[in-house]
Amino acid sequence: MKLFVSGSKSISVLPDEVKAILDEHIALGTEFLVGDCYGVDAAVQGYLELKEYSNVTIYYSGEFPRNNFATGVKVHSCAESAKGLTGSEFQYVKDIQMAQDCDTALMIWDGKSKGTAENIRRVKEMGKPYRIINED
Repeated sequence: MKLFVSGSKSISVLPDEVKAILDEHIALGTEFLVGDCYGVDAAVQGYLELKEYSNVTIYYSGEFPRNNFATGVKVHSCAESAKGLTGSEFQYVKDIQMAQDCDTALMIWDGKSKGTAENIRRVKEMGKPYRIINED
């Protein structure tokens, strides 16, 4: 199973509820698909590193991941598809790829982040199961 984990840049500390969900997926051997942004992406990467869990793929749109706090993980470059794009459109390339590649999704949302809202919309439109943890 592949779990797309996404969330707001404003959230840098994972709630206990999210840690419990991540722990359940670690026990199942789930592959985590995580972006390279600060906020939730970086916090999830750090948590998985703390747990010494390496069944993780970090997706990025640039030349290299902006953040990669996990040892021994895979990286997935979306740079070719993002070429010529800027701003949020540039970053959405990796988000779209993670939404396509996942079996299910976990969204940790502050209720304001446009990027997380877009990811929720994407997985919903793709008919994939998802869970939203609202954290503000």
